[in-house]
Amino acid sequence: MNALFFVPPVELNRRKLPVDRVYGCNYGYDYKPPIHFLQLATVARDWLGWNVRLVDCPAEGLDLAAFEAVAEGVDVAVAQSVYLSAEEDLLAMRAVRARNPGLKAVFFGTAPTWKPAEFLDDEHSYALLGEPELTLRELDAAWRTGAEPSGIEGLAWRRGGRVFRTGFRALLDVSTLPMPDRRLLKGKYRANRLDVHPITTLVVSRGCGFRCTFCTPNGVDQMIELEFKRLQPSYTERPPLRKRTVDQIVAEFEDIAAQGFKGVEVADNIFTWGKERTREICARIAPLGLHWICLARANMLHDGPTIRAMADAGCKLVYMGSESFDDGLLDDMQKELKVKDVHRAVTTCRENGVEPEVSVLMGASPLETWRTLFNSWRSSRQLGTRFVHFSVALPSPSTEMYDTARREGWFIDGDFFPADNQRDVIVNLPNLSARELRAALKLAYVAQYLSPAGVGKQVRKVSSMADLKHKAKSAARLLGFLGSGQAADREIPPGRVTSPQIGADKGLQAEPVPA
Repeated sequence: MNALFFVPPVELNRRKLPVDRVYGCNYGYDYKPPIHFLQLATVARDWLGWNVRLVDCPAEGLDLAAFEAVAEGVDVAVAQSVYLSAEEDLLAMRAVRARNPGLKAVFFGTAPTWKPAEFLDDEHSYALLGEPELTLRELDAAWRTGAEPSGIEGLAWRRGGRVFRTGFRALLDVSTLPMPDRRLLKGKYRANRLDVHPITTLVVSRGCGFRCTFCTPNGVDQMIELEFKRLQPSYTERPPLRKRTVDQIVAEFEDIAAQGFKGVEVADNIFTWGKERTREICARIAPLGLHWICLARANMLHDGPTIRAMADAGCKLVYMGSESFDDGLLDDMQKELKVKDVHRAVTTCRENGVEPEVSVLMGASPLETWRTLFNSWRSSRQLGTRFVHFSVALPSPSTEMYDTARREGWFIDGDFFPADNQRDVIVNLPNLSARELRAALKLAYVAQYLSPAGVGKQVRKVSSMADLKHKAKSAARLLGFLGSGQAADREIPPGRVTSPQIGADKGLQAEPVPA
């Protein structure tokens, strides 16, 4: 089976920008290796025996003509589609199919999991719902035997003018997954928070273990949560935390170093699960000389010896989702965290050689006001971190906040539609309008990054001419946002991921498989 796994050229995107597919909710100010996509491509090669070609057009610098030229002689094409990329993925898939009659089209990701009917052009189109690996394996077996896919859980497909979807796909043991083969990636990638290159991404767990009402975790966990949520009348249970073994994690770091990578962005929702586990991993990867960054909860960053072990192993920065500097708001969003935990974490990181980064997530609670926003800005600036991650809460369909926003009428158009949470606002909250939240986001960026002190912090960290060019490009995109008006893409109606002119559904809705 000749398989093409592709990320489309940027010219098919409405904003002509590459969409981040690691976290899946923004365009970002850098473009990271699509690690979840790479994982499925490796599964297709190692488990199914497919001849896999992975083409990442933004990273490889391919335009539409060059992309179409490599899309010849393909039996199956696979696309990871997040909300912001749904239209470009569908258009690119049609371009591939035009050159390969009878091609099987497979989509997975948040967008086809939420709205599968919009992706299914015909009876050769399929959407993998939730966790994709086992579903793809069973679908491949059905193709080989000519069987109907009705018994495959976690799948949507089209038959006779109707779209069907099966039940929940049971979650796999992540330790059974093969190590993602980064040799399949041919493009160039950079990360703003890493001062070395080449860089790659790493994910060694799925799930989180906490219940924040607003949270959109990384891209693979979002699509799992969408399906997990369908099992419950009200969304209270989250998918379980699943971790790869310490030996597997160390082996993957070793493989990354052996391939010549210098930096790693660890994109797990939380990397620091347990002091002893974290210290063991760090002790074993320290000789590799890699620079890496990760995400962690503030209340998991209070142990000095553990942070020192991370620093000694090459950890340069840890991002903590502080979200707000108001305890009342943190309680309302079920963060299970206090402001004092953030202050202690920042101090502990600094004292032990790891740069801390905090965040301000505006509008994650209906209790947010201008007073709480100014308090969070002031508090985050007083911490003096080089980076403060500003964004506005995006009640995506995988979250508990989405249900509340629908029920309370917060959505500006009645439902979710694709938006960038670093630029767009799609809700009016009880105390702050969408216009006010967007203005607040711009003010926060200006104060943090365009003040003399903010510019100085970034300039002092420039490590090379290539790094300077990358940071200048990111700054230009920031300035473009600051000078823009309302940026949310209103050509896509609420409750959809594609426009009616592009979407394949034409009024169809996915329905359960008949008994």
